[in-house]
Amino acid sequence: MRLHLYPTTMAVAVAVLCGGCVGHHSKEASIAPVAQVGSEYNQHQDEIAAIEPWNESWWKSFNDAVLDALIEDGLESNFDLQSFVYRIEQAAALARQSGARLFPAIDLSASDRYEWGDRIALGENKDREERTAIGGALRWELDLFGRLSAARRARVLQQEASVQDWLDARLLLSGAIAETYFETKEQKRQLEVILEQIEINESLLKLTTLRFGQGQSSIVDVLQQQEQLDETKARVPQTEARIAQLEYTLDVLLGKAPGEGDRVKASNFANLPPMPAVGIPADLLQRRPDLRAAEKRLLALDERLGEVVADQLPSIVIGGGVDWRGDPRLGDAIRSAFASLSAPLFAAGERRAEVRLRRAELEEGLARYTEQFINAVLEVESILVLERKLLERLKLEEKQLYSAQRLLMEARNRFSQGLTDYLPVFTSLNIVQNLERQIVSARRDVLSSRISLHRALGGPIAPPESVATLSSQ
Repeated sequence: MRLHLYPTTMAVAVAVLCGGCVGHHSKEASIAPVAQVGSEYNQHQDEIAAIEPWNESWWKSFNDAVLDALIEDGLESNFDLQSFVYRIEQAAALARQSGARLFPAIDLSASDRYEWGDRIALGENKDREERTAIGGALRWELDLFGRLSAARRARVLQQEASVQDWLDARLLLSGAIAETYFETKEQKRQLEVILEQIEINESLLKLTTLRFGQGQSSIVDVLQQQEQLDETKARVPQTEARIAQLEYTLDVLLGKAPGEGDRVKASNFANLPPMPAVGIPADLLQRRPDLRAAEKRLLALDERLGEVVADQLPSIVIGGGVDWRGDPRLGDAIRSAFASLSAPLFAAGERRAEVRLRRAELEEGLARYTEQFINAVLEVESILVLERKLLERLKLEEKQLYSAQRLLMEARNRFSQGLTDYLPVFTSLNIVQNLERQIVSARRDVLSSRISLHRALGGPIAPPESVATLSSQ
């Protein structure tokens, strides 16, 4: 329905129509997960010493200048990361679009019309008629029940969630670059170990061949050592191929075309840094960008619920206009003003169904948010256990390698003295060389677990200077 009323009369009418109406109170601060978690992780606090501030990028702890430069380059040039910036700009445009509906809309119109023909009266040699008009119109929907404000806040929260998606992508990219960097180092070290093992196997093949020629060993000893040498050589092409693949992957992560150059020169591993400041499970809600983004989207759903609740209430639009018309000059002024009120009377439950839909979406979002949070806690707990056990395994394998090397030395001495056949040497050599390769992988696994821990904790990663600008667009 449409009413032409003065503002005071309109306000009274709204009060009468909305008596007993109750709107939706949106969450103003935050929404907490439903699940309860412990006040600390299932690790001893003395093993998780908070010796590192939470304001410096996590990769700095490895004290590797090459790694620092690669990650900084990737954060600057990666194309997937750049696409998140454009998503933020899209969300910002939608937020500005929603905010604009809170203000009056003013339109300007102008026309100049000519008519001629038999019906135009001839006078003073005129055979045509000219009509000119110019005017302006104002239309403003009053946001009495907060529907437009709720829509705007929902869009702003979506924009803020997009910013957190971008920060999460930066965290994931930094972790991917570090993983690729350390795996490249591992494969290069594996290649060095394999080449050293080939030299040892070749020298032992010469020894067994010589002793076979002297009648001091059998052809089986020669063939066993030949097989060991061939098996070790067969590892070279596979390792070289993996190195090339990793270098290409690193190029792409840095926003470069594959094959632009060898970026990882050295094969030595960095020492495992001290344990970062793990904190408590509740810290993840503020530290992890993906959880912050999920919270913003949940708050946006809550604002959407408020929007549809307010949509059940009356809406008021006021406006007016001024038109100047003339023939041909603008001699006449026509002014107008209006106020309209519309209220839903019957829609077969459509609006109530929309409220139930939005409320169910909010409850679903809260369940997903809670599940995401407890999975984040699970991720940290699992990685803390994994890292400790990987360190234990590395120490045991290093101890086993030491024992196997001593056994190999004794077996070679006894074989050289003719006190035993070649089988103990072959067995010990196989154990030593397998352990040498396993330890290289085990050291990289420990570093990978630390990278995963930083990723699970949400960093730390220093926010870029542009984050404030993108958040305020």
